[in-house]
Amino acid sequence: MIGWLMRLVIAAVFARAAIQKFRAGDEPVINDLRLPLSLRSRSTRVLVALEAVIAVLLIIPETATLGGIATAVLGTAFAVVLARRWHLGHHRQQCACFGTSREQPAWILVARAGAIALAGILIAVGFNPSLSSQRLIGVGFVALTLVVAVLCVLVLALYRQVGVLERRLGPRSALELEDEGPTFGVRAPDLEQLTGIGSELVVFGSESCRLCRELAPGLRALARDGNTIFGIDESMSPDVFSRFRVPGTPYVVHTVDGVVVAKGLVNTLEQIEELLETGLERAYHAQ
Repeated sequence: MIGWLMRLVIAAVFARAAIQKFRAGDEPVINDLRLPLSLRSRSTRVLVALEAVIAVLLIIPETATLGGIATAVLGTAFAVVLARRWHLGHHRQQCACFGTSREQPAWILVARAGAIALAGILIAVGFNPSLSSQRLIGVGFVALTLVVAVLCVLVLALYRQVGVLERRLGPRSALELEDEGPTFGVRAPDLEQLTGIGSELVVFGSESCRLCRELAPGLRALARDGNTIFGIDESMSPDVFSRFRVPGTPYVVHTVDGVVVAKGLVNTLEQIEELLETGLERAYHAQ
């Protein structure tokens, strides 16, 4: 009975998530994997189909084990992506799995995705205890203990992050001014490093810029995640600063296929992430 109810609940979650994404049309919901712009709407449709298929597999008793395995894999993937975005500073995120597209605290979404993955594992192994079993009481006690422990860890992590945010100075968004830097919507000025293919970031800095040095580790992390980043030093390339009309440092220019889609003065890694996402959205809607 419990196993059947668990399958029914998870199937309903996936079915509703698929319906929400289907109603959104080609609006991209997968932005964290840095897929090419032309593949984003297609990947969204694939995700809709996958969620719908898993819902059907969970309902049919003969395919419940396969549905549980698929649930565990997809739930784990969701948890990893959401946790990565949380680590990069996105403390409120969107997830339509429970019928809402409003932004919610990241830790809730990560915990929810983890719970879905755990439910998938239990379904796959055939967890279905009797309601009268004494073991059910023990399992419930252990589960509640684990939930309380996880919540304590999340609260402590959130408390620490709030302290970090309170100490952080500077604007919440990159300072993006129309009359500074290269012109929006046209090809970027000539730069040897730019290939003109896909998403590329040009970061302008100088040796005397303290914020530039502080941003260096974060930029290296972004590069390891697959982003193409070029650094330009003011003392080494003053002519490039002049061509790009750089007003100060650190300054970031985001191009997609060689076209300027976002730019601005930054002072935190979160602002660079936001500028990157803004540029990708503009490029997508400009197609």
